[in-house]
Amino acid sequence: MIILLLSAHSFFNKISEPAKHNRINGFNLVAPSKPFPIDSLTSIKNIGADWVAIVPYAFCNAETAEIIFDHPRQWWGEKPEGVIETIKMAKSQGLKIMLKPHLWVGGQGWAGDLNFETDSLWLKFHDDYKRYLFTYAQIADSLDVEILCIGTEIRNSSLNHNNFWTSLIDSLKLQYQGKLTYAANWDEYDKIQFWNQLDYIGIDAYFPLSDEKSPSKIELLNAWKTPKKEMKKIHLKYDKPILFTEFGYESVEYNTMGHWKLSKDTLQVNYPNQSLAFEALFESLKEEKWWSGGFIWKWHLNRNGKHRRTIKAYTPQDKPALELIKEEYKHYF
Repeated sequence: MIILLLSAHSFFNKISEPAKHNRINGFNLVAPSKPFPIDSLTSIKNIGADWVAIVPYAFCNAETAEIIFDHPRQWWGEKPEGVIETIKMAKSQGLKIMLKPHLWVGGQGWAGDLNFETDSLWLKFHDDYKRYLFTYAQIADSLDVEILCIGTEIRNSSLNHNNFWTSLIDSLKLQYQGKLTYAANWDEYDKIQFWNQLDYIGIDAYFPLSDEKSPSKIELLNAWKTPKKEMKKIHLKYDKPILFTEFGYESVEYNTMGHWKLSKDTLQVNYPNQSLAFEALFESLKEEKWWSGGFIWKWHLNRNGKHRRTIKAYTPQDKPALELIKEEYKHYF
């Protein structure tokens, strides 16, 4: 009788607990310049992450619209050879993959500013982009990559050339059998028209939250209410889960203001700011069933987080925020 009562007590306790929902606990990997030892991928798995985003860069000429990739001068990890090997290594550790092609634009950097004045240049750009994307779609399909991100923050194309993207997605589905998303910038995702063709609504979630040097947790939690409300609207409109294709915070003062407004050289290192920003994000979103988690920006495979070039940067490696992330990632699996 006692055993039966204990069993019943255990059963009812289990069904009364809030159900854990599947969530992607990932990191965006920095493409390494050369082959790397597997230890860094092992350390990702050890902190509770179960996904990585692999980012093969291409370079776009803003004047000619030419896209160059798999170039001899590119880093090993940015080219098909390195991408294939990195996927295989990650899978050997039980990690799932999002392959996330990403453009770097000569002379301006961010693809969100890329624009062309003539239809002929847009046609050249889209032809080159399709060739670039399909190269990696073929790799993704051949290696059973779980998610393919079809673009990252190419806002003047994704917002103004919807027919190109809808046709591109239709063609991709004939070649690639996995899940699809697009990495829209935080201020454009609600204007994208092709979410109904994809599996996830992808957002690079750098929402401005506070102009304070060191905001409080309460302030950040309150600030999250507006983007949460807007994201839920898009989720309901398309009946698709929200995936943060990128999210994270630099370890500096004013780190929730918006990185494009800051000059890091003038700011001091601030580890508590980074930890608190992650804590507020997780606390704001962890109970939302429409949120599928995401990929922290970013993880270096051959450099630690206290290197002179990364001490103020987004990576939480070797910083206090990593312990908080570890606890959060190990709670959801």
